[in-house]
Amino acid sequence: MNDYYLNIIVMTFLWAALSGAWNLMAGYGGLVSLGQSAFFGIGAYTTAVLYATFGISPWLGLVFGVLLTTSTAVLISWPCFRLRGAFFSLATLVFPIVMEILANNWNSVTRGSSGIALPFKPSLENFIFESRWAYVLASFVLMMVVLGITQWIHRGRLGLYLIAMRDDQDAAESMGVEPVRIKLIITMISAALTSVGGFFYAQYILFLDPPSVFSINISVQIALFSLIGGLGTPFGPIVGSLIMTPLDGALSAFLGGGPRLLIYGGVLLAVVLVAPQGVVGTYTAWRKK
Repeated sequence: MNDYYLNIIVMTFLWAALSGAWNLMAGYGGLVSLGQSAFFGIGAYTTAVLYATFGISPWLGLVFGVLLTTSTAVLISWPCFRLRGAFFSLATLVFPIVMEILANNWNSVTRGSSGIALPFKPSLENFIFESRWAYVLASFVLMMVVLGITQWIHRGRLGLYLIAMRDDQDAAESMGVEPVRIKLIITMISAALTSVGGFFYAQYILFLDPPSVFSINISVQIALFSLIGGLGTPFGPIVGSLIMTPLDGALSAFLGGGPRLLIYGGVLLAVVLVAPQGVVGTYTAWRKK
């Protein structure tokens, strides 16, 4: 019943869901985006602004946030689809930087660097609860929804198109795959799921400021969990989050500062060197031997 441990569980499930959404783009489609925090922040801020400023239900904010995020994802990602590999990643790195600058300076809407504090009015209608157990359940459901969508894509035609495009786009295109259409579809799905994660974060933390949701560190951490767990596997992001989120929480509680980052970085380095395919990928390869 300790709130600290319940918070770690909530964040573990949330990070797993966010990483799973990113894994759809990067793991299956080869679109290694470093701008995922832009989608996360848009979803969070849309809900927060509508609820805190206009009193609009967060559930409606969720719908508007998903629509705005997917529309933005199409507008900013489409021009980048001509780029491949590291060039695509570098281009997407600009997205959260621009969004953070915009949020910092659009004071009339986002309240700038002062941030937005959401009123604490517990109810299902406001998606605000007194007990953290409700957030544990909600974050678990979100993680399972992302896993279910990933499994559906993994086993379906869209997954085959994505993997073919990731491995050899020119060959896939010659076989009838439409790269731009497939990239748009998976980007919209990934952005929509990430926006839902932003909605959850806003209603859970009840305070937002630009660095807390648009930081590049968020994009990097989302990517790291998939890389550690196993890129391009349905359960990889969950495994990565189950390993790294509690570890980060424990190191923060007992060490903090430099020692925490040193050990955390050492664990990351060890996993990358020992299991470059990620935990799930390495285990799968070992079982096939």
